[in-house]
Amino acid sequence: MSPMQVRDIASIPSEKWRNGKGVTRTLAAHGTDWRVSIAAVERDGPYSTFEGMTRLSVILGGNGVVLRAGDLTTRLTPFTVAEYDGAMAWDASLTDGPVTALNVMCRRHIYRPTVRILTGPVTVPAGASAIVLAAGRACHLTDSPETAQQRINADQFAVFKNLEHPVRISPDRVGGKDGGFGPVPQLVIIEPATV
Repeated sequence: MSPMQVRDIASIPSEKWRNGKGVTRTLAAHGTDWRVSIAAVERDGPYSTFEGMTRLSVILGGNGVVLRAGDLTTRLTPFTVAEYDGAMAWDASLTDGPVTALNVMCRRHIYRPTVRILTGPVTVPAGASAIVLAAGRACHLTDSPETAQQRINADQFAVFKNLEHPVRISPDRVGGKDGGFGPVPQLVIIEPATV
């Protein structure tokens, strides 16, 4: 199996947003080309801007956020993937209290990001990078029928960079407990834009 790094989500130290208005935990990054993080949004205010970046967000805890930039509006709602332009000067309004959000940022036209809620088995293709967020439920991974499964426990995450072989990821059938990072596992796949 391709090299895998597994860590407890809670072990990742918090760092301030670029604009200093919130905090985030970086799960994985590839220079300035892409980053996957979990952010705590505790009050209304501006989002940091990231020129040339596509952003995807999923609300893992809380009721949501409304982003506004001029006449544009983007709604971030629980367990729904929202895509928006990182270069825009978004102003955030919380929907009835603080939220925890999974955020993915990728350099536009170089990488193509996707985020999937893991409700069943998913195969990540060779050549991609993947981040498995086992929020509230353990996951199992294997890269062939002959290979023993590897386990990512609930409230851990795993990072694969540039997979040598496809990897099949399956969530446990039992689980769904919210350990502070959401009750449902998430899968982030980052592929070269030319694929």
